Amino acid sequence: MINADLENKEFINRRRHVRVYYPVGCPPIFLPELIVNHRNCQVLDLSEGGIRFAVSNASLIKNGNIKALLRFSDGEELEICGVVVRRDRNQIALILEAGIPYCRIMSEQLRLRNLEINGLI
Repeated sequence: MINADLENKEFINRRRHVRVYYPVGCPPIFLPELIVNHRNCQVLDLSEGGIRFAVSNASLIKNGNIKALLRFSDGEELEICGVVVRRDRNQIALILEAGIPYCRIMSEQLRLRNLEINGLI
């Protein structure tokens, strides 16, 4: 019990925003569509302040400011602009200049939960 308390005190959550994680192997029809430099990318997670996505040949996407189109499964589209803050193999993380609305993040979480409950993902 004492060790658990020490571990909790040492844990620091550096996240500023609620994050939506899209399940590995989720059918593309249930994922938002992200278009960067005329290339379709797979959204891995998103939050009000950032987005992480996978793309083949990530080296073709340069560091610096990136503009993209984020299209959700209900048809809503957001133009996003962000700066590359991290790269890992074929994954890129952006911090967004203008964030994704909190209500959209929450509706995505609810939608994913419903898909999981119904056995679709």
